[in-house]
Amino acid sequence: RPSVPRCSLRCRAPPMGKGKQPQVGDHEIPQGKQEIQNRFVCRYQISLDRTTGRIFEKDTIAMLYTKNKLDSLVKKMAPIALKIERQFSSGVAIYGAGFLGTWSHTYLKSVGAQVRHFIDRDEKKIGTVIQGIPVISPEDPSVASVPSIFISARHAVRSVQTAFSTMKLKMISFDGYYVIRNYEKMAFIRDNYLHDNKSIETYNAILIAMLTGSVESCRAVMVKDMYFALPEFSGTFDEIFVDAGAFVGDSVERFIWENLGTFRHIYAFEPGRKQFSALERRIRRLSKEWAFDADTVTMVRAGLGAESGRMEFSFTEDSSLRHGLMAKDLKTASEAIDDSEVHSLDSFLDGRPATFLKADIEGMEMDFLRGAQSTICRYKPKMAICVYHYPSDLIDVAEFIHGLVPEYTFYIRQHAPIFGDFVLYCSCDSLQ
Repeated sequence: RPSVPRCSLRCRAPPMGKGKQPQVGDHEIPQGKQEIQNRFVCRYQISLDRTTGRIFEKDTIAMLYTKNKLDSLVKKMAPIALKIERQFSSGVAIYGAGFLGTWSHTYLKSVGAQVRHFIDRDEKKIGTVIQGIPVISPEDPSVASVPSIFISARHAVRSVQTAFSTMKLKMISFDGYYVIRNYEKMAFIRDNYLHDNKSIETYNAILIAMLTGSVESCRAVMVKDMYFALPEFSGTFDEIFVDAGAFVGDSVERFIWENLGTFRHIYAFEPGRKQFSALERRIRRLSKEWAFDADTVTMVRAGLGAESGRMEFSFTEDSSLRHGLMAKDLKTASEAIDDSEVHSLDSFLDGRPATFLKADIEGMEMDFLRGAQSTICRYKPKMAICVYHYPSDLIDVAEFIHGLVPEYTFYIRQHAPIFGDFVLYCSCDSLQ
């Protein structure tokens, strides 16, 4: 029978004696290793699986964002959603005519809502027609012509509710409505796919933020090191790294630092002209600083999607942050600027291996995965996939990957003090 080791936090207390059951509080935490809200008590209970002989540690600190808390919130808000649905035939409005607003329109139509207009403060959009729906300003009297408003402007939910509070309007964030309508599926993902308590709490916190329009829960569970937050996503030194949405090379540089400049190959895909130019300059600098052969980095000015072809850009005034690709039939007023080549990862690699896929591509993550199916099935790379662009990503991405390779385990982490930047980590190698 193996002996019980010291706690991984390197407590000062000696190991448990023979026959003694380890208990929370038996371990004293050395200075500098204290845990928040548990400063002088070890947060881990050491346990022995007597079937396998494996020793493991169980996190014993209670979750702040629990299943019960989330269940209660969904139950509280469900009647509001039901009242809005009963008046779908009278029309609804969507506040926010951006990428989520247009996606919301498609979704709401699919469940029977009659969308009368978009509401937006962008002067370039006011007076235009998007997906056959007119865009009006918040001051337009037509705002009051519908009984309900879905708020798709994620970072303005509370302020929009306040601005229209004097009107007899039913209001709900679109994200919150999506959670209520799809809560059973989301709970299934949480309860059956996510591999650790941190992921479960993070998932609950994200859904609470979607329901309330507050980022407080996101801030509470936030961790740093986006794309590299879990042990086996860092310091492996032999990766073939695919960066889908390389932007200006920031995540490539992070990858190089995490692996001390040692890797097999990097493929960096970025369709934006300004961003790709910045990426090239960055790689030239990094190859000198880390003394690696520049030929080990392949930079491709293109997007990654379900199939090869061309797509149009959608961004405002060539903003360095707000840019993406869209099909021509999804073009919105005054947004289509230039176009870009798009590859499927499978066609580009043509059978060559990849060991680490990262994707942050403005809502095209599902298309990217569809175009990478052969690579995923054949090589089972670890993956860090952004799942914050569309609410359906919190269901669809894990389901799709699990359907391809059931051996994958899933973790989710929140990486910014805002609603956004949450990443689904996928690995076929256990992190325990």
